[in-house]
Amino acid sequence: MLAALSLPAHSAGFTERFQSIDQSEWYVADYDFDHPYFDTDWRPAQASVNQGLRLALTPHAGKNGYIGASLRRHAPSHFGRYEARMRAAKGAGVVTGFFTYTGPHYGTRHDEIDIEFLGRDTTKLHAAWFVDGELTNHFIPLGFDAAEEAHDYAFEWAPDRLNWYVDGKLVFTHHAADGAIPQVPGMLFANIWAADPVIAAWSGETLPGTEAEALVEYIRFIPAAAAGGS
Repeated sequence: MLAALSLPAHSAGFTERFQSIDQSEWYVADYDFDHPYFDTDWRPAQASVNQGLRLALTPHAGKNGYIGASLRRHAPSHFGRYEARMRAAKGAGVVTGFFTYTGPHYGTRHDEIDIEFLGRDTTKLHAAWFVDGELTNHFIPLGFDAAEEAHDYAFEWAPDRLNWYVDGKLVFTHHAADGAIPQVPGMLFANIWAADPVIAAWSGETLPGTEAEALVEYIRFIPAAAAGGS
């Protein structure tokens, strides 16, 4: 049985173009992060607005070797279509993320759906999902470099499938018949971070002095009913 999410009512649909960062809608992380896969602490100054949301990664002398940016929507969301127009950050060990997440911190099991770009090779999209903490992932060749300019990315979350889109084109589908689908409502995030060397085989090794920036021009969420049952 799925644990209940002890959070505000589920998010209605929205489009956020980041003319500013509305802190009544978004939480901007500000803490030192204790996670074995991250060499990154979070600071609000790393998230700024200039023709969209800019997420910066820079070195610092702290608990971890870098400071990055992480924004989280206050209200959880569930089935529907999640869209972002983004330009990914480049650099070995640098990860740009757009994803839904819930886990023990929110009083639930770990369910997650990801669009990620590994800065070591930004010609691929990393589609991933967790169901009760179990990871499944897939790399999707893009045919372009996601760090050169912004493109449209989306995933659709339905009870029986997950779909990923690039510039409006369906590029990957996972069906429930082939494995479990996340079911617990999650928090919507956008972030940039540097990987700890323990996962360098996946992310690449973050080089000393690395600085990087990702751009998010907009984020949109269309609930399943409004999306025609996506």
